[in-house]
Amino acid sequence: MPPPASQSYFDQFPDFVPDNSASFDDEFHRFASSQGLVSGSQEYRRERTKAICDELKFHYSSQLDNVVGPSHTIPELSKGSLDERSKLDIYQNMCREIGVDPRDTITDCRRELKKVLVNIIDYIDARRIRKKVEIWDWSNFNEFSKYSLQDEKRIDRNEAKADGGFLSALLQKLTGPGPRKRKILAPAAACRGKSKRKRILQEDTSFSKRVRLSFP
Repeated sequence: MPPPASQSYFDQFPDFVPDNSASFDDEFHRFASSQGLVSGSQEYRRERTKAICDELKFHYSSQLDNVVGPSHTIPELSKGSLDERSKLDIYQNMCREIGVDPRDTITDCRRELKKVLVNIIDYIDARRIRKKVEIWDWSNFNEFSKYSLQDEKRIDRNEAKADGGFLSALLQKLTGPGPRKRKILAPAAACRGKSKRKRILQEDTSFSKRVRLSFP
């Protein structure tokens, strides 16, 4: 059973002593070593995905700001999946973290967040160690993609889709041209006759089948 949204991922293991001043990657590497998780393995990927999801929920809940003292849990938040209000609250706080005006709906918040190319771990470290979130330029999308597709950086697809796709909705599609480039090419392609449009659509469908979701 996953920890409640009010609890840091690293606080749920009685045989592991968390260091809340450590970056996410440092903390997870230390945790993985203590649990015998092999870097790049399916189990490693699955647990890392869970950790990222849980840390985002924990650090971007507005109720966290009301906690006083050393406790790292928020009793007001219930166990299990987040309700829609809680999800919206978290997405809005993530928007604020990168200087984007928060929207009034989950769908609009997700759309705004995906317009900005950000290493998902930066969102966590912004709250864990007060590190400024780095916003990548879309011209560096290929570099971002190569970095994110390293074995130890990939995600577990099923875990990312858990809780109504809370995490997967934030991930960029990697490999192939960046989103901006594809948007620019699409209108020109649409003006080239029926047979070419059909071929382009077929190629785009093939690309969709090949694409993999991942993040740093």
